[in-house]
Amino acid sequence: MRALPLLALASLTGCNLARLMDKQTVQKMAPDILAVPDVGLGCATGAALAPVIGALPGADKAPPHRSLLLTELSAAMCAEPRAWDAELRGAVAAGDGLAASARDLYESERRHHTTAAARYWRAWGHANAWWGEIGTGECPGFDSKANEELLYMLGLSSGVLALVHDGAGGLQVGVPLDTPRKVERGARCLDDDQWWGVPMALQAAVWASVPGAAPEGTDPKVVLAESAAKGDAAQVRLARAFQVQTLATLGDTDALRAAITAHAAARSADTRTVDPRGLLNNYANLLIQHESDRLWMSEVGHRTPAGALGTFPVDPAASLEIEGVDDLLDALIPDLAPEPAAPDAPPSGEQTP
Repeated sequence: MRALPLLALASLTGCNLARLMDKQTVQKMAPDILAVPDVGLGCATGAALAPVIGALPGADKAPPHRSLLLTELSAAMCAEPRAWDAELRGAVAAGDGLAASARDLYESERRHHTTAAARYWRAWGHANAWWGEIGTGECPGFDSKANEELLYMLGLSSGVLALVHDGAGGLQVGVPLDTPRKVERGARCLDDDQWWGVPMALQAAVWASVPGAAPEGTDPKVVLAESAAKGDAAQVRLARAFQVQTLATLGDTDALRAAITAHAAARSADTRTVDPRGLLNNYANLLIQHESDRLWMSEVGHRTPAGALGTFPVDPAASLEIEGVDDLLDALIPDLAPEPAAPDAPPSGEQTP
C-alpha cells in the first residue's frame, strides 16, 4: 500500500507533471492571480513562477504554454513601472539641468523597457505555440473550462505591448513589425461584448498606428472611444488603457485628456469592494496614470498630485489641488531661511552710544 503514493509520484515525473501544472494554473491559479489587487504582488508571482514552471520535468517535451503565457505576462508588469519611473525622474533631472543624471536615467528606462519587451514577447510566443500562429489562419478552438479565451486575449495584448516596449528600448529584442497586424486579425476571433471591448480596442489601436490598416470609412479613434466606454460599463479598464496609450502615441493631447478624465470618473463610480479583475484593472490604472504623469510633468514639472487624476494643470480643479499641496508643504516644511544675525556685543567695559 505504501508503494502507491510513490507510483503516483513517479507517474508525474515526466510530461504529466508539466501538463498537470499547466491545467491547475489556468483553471485554479489564473482566477486568483487576476483577482490580486496589487500589481506588484501579481507581477512578483509571475516572475517567481515562470522559471519554476519552465523547469518542471517534462516541460521540455510538453511545455506548459498557457501557464507560461500568464506568468511571463505578469512578470512583464514588474518591468513597466520601473521604466515609467525612470522616464519621469529623468525628466526632472533634465529640467534641473543635471545632464549626466538625466542620461543615466534614460539608459535605465531603456533597459527596463527591453526587459518588459522580452517578457511580453515570450508570452506572445507561448500563445502562438499553443493555438498555432495567430492571425495567419482560422480561429482556434477554445477550452471554456480553462479560461482559454481570456488567456488568448492576454496573449494578443502581449504581442502589442512587446512591440511598444521594444521600440522604447531601442529594438534590442527584435519584435517583428508585422506583429500588430497579426494581433488585429487574431482579435477578430473574440466576442467584443463578452471581453469588455478589448478585442475592438486592440484592432483600433493597430488601425490608428499602421497607416492604411483601418477599414474604409472607419475612424479608429471613434472605435477606441466606443470600446473604452464598453469597458467602463463592464468595470474592466483594459480597453480604456489601450485607448489612452494609443492617443498618447498619436500625440492627440485633447483626446488624451478627455480619455483620462473619463477613466477617473468611471473609477470613482465603482463601489465594489472585491474586484475579480483587480490585477488587470489596477494595471490599466497604472498605465493611464503614467500618461497623466507625463502631461503634468510637461506642464508643471511634477507628477499627478494625489486625488487629481482626471484633472490637469490648466483646470481650475487642478489649480486648487496644486495650491492645496503647496499649502500642505508650507505647513510641514519649516522656514529654513537663516534668522538675521544679532549685532555684535560691544567689548567689555564699553558702552553703546
